[in-house]
Amino acid sequence: MDFEREIDDLLPKHRRLTASVESILKNLIEQNKIDYLSVSGRTKTKESITDKIKRKNYKDPAKQITDISGIRIILFVESDIKSVSEIIRNSFSIDELNSSNKDEKLSLDRVGYRSVHFVCDIGNNRSALPEFEGLDSLKFEIQIRTVLQHAWAELAHDRSYKFRGKLPSSIQRSLYLHAGLLEIADKGFSELATEIDDYTQSVNRSYQAGNLDIEINSISLTEFIEGWVRQNDYPLEEISENVNAPIAELVKELNNFGINTISDLNKIIPEKFVEISKKLNYRTNIFGFIRTIMIINDVNKIMSQKNVNWTIFDPNDYDDEMRFLKALSSPDNFKEIERIMTQEMYRFDDGEGTFDQHDQDI
Repeated sequence: MDFEREIDDLLPKHRRLTASVESILKNLIEQNKIDYLSVSGRTKTKESITDKIKRKNYKDPAKQITDISGIRIILFVESDIKSVSEIIRNSFSIDELNSSNKDEKLSLDRVGYRSVHFVCDIGNNRSALPEFEGLDSLKFEIQIRTVLQHAWAELAHDRSYKFRGKLPSSIQRSLYLHAGLLEIADKGFSELATEIDDYTQSVNRSYQAGNLDIEINSISLTEFIEGWVRQNDYPLEEISENVNAPIAELVKELNNFGINTISDLNKIIPEKFVEISKKLNYRTNIFGFIRTIMIINDVNKIMSQKNVNWTIFDPNDYDDEMRFLKALSSPDNFKEIERIMTQEMYRFDDGEGTFDQHDQDI
């Protein structure tokens, strides 16, 4: 067929298009602070294109095939689909005739394949840019799914799995019942995500009103620390690769230390923490920040906890850290810090210069 000859010319352009659109979408989603599982692109092969033309019996394949370039976006919660759809509408030119929302097409008494599909081109603004030269007339498809919608599609739609096709009535009914459970769970997770957002906003409103009498949890702790570092112009470092503990561990350590509210935590932050930090050029991440505050207040109390699997001795920053801890600790507490540091130094100097594998410094 004539279109087969065009495919060879089109495929290099579509490969460029796929890579460009994938990159654009990742950047846009991240800029809008939307969490996602993946954004992945693919370009159909020549064999796949010709097979689709034959299978669909296309009369004008150049216009009818709109998914040579395809991008799939997998989100965690259903409520974010609307936000991502709005980003797409504001960023590309939409072919409304060929775009669809599979969820809306399901009748009220049916469950099944659910996904939002957009057919787009790059639009007039981008087509004028040199990097998009030759791509202005090409269409591409964007699919948006949640993790659970994707799971269903992979099981019963996209793959040649045993659930695909026409099954015996009793099995088919059971399959759709379970699909319904996935849909309910999807909506439930979306509602929970909204509740978390609402709670985060209420916590920040309380902080702004001066109310710190809020229980410590992963959300309230993170929001408080982020606000504290902004207010005190004390940016925290990115979490290094050797710190793999979740924020929940910090919450547990604080609770065991006797810190149960944000107000309790705020009271034990040394008044001159920022001043001394800047003077001695002391920088740390959120884990080091919280743990250092506890060390400064009562090193024995924190290091005696059963769940502590980190060390306070760091051979690379020993002198600077000791000056910092001495400046903010009581004399008696600093003596205990020195004692514990000495013990950890002996452990470090075991002939190989390494801690036990499970240990990490703060």
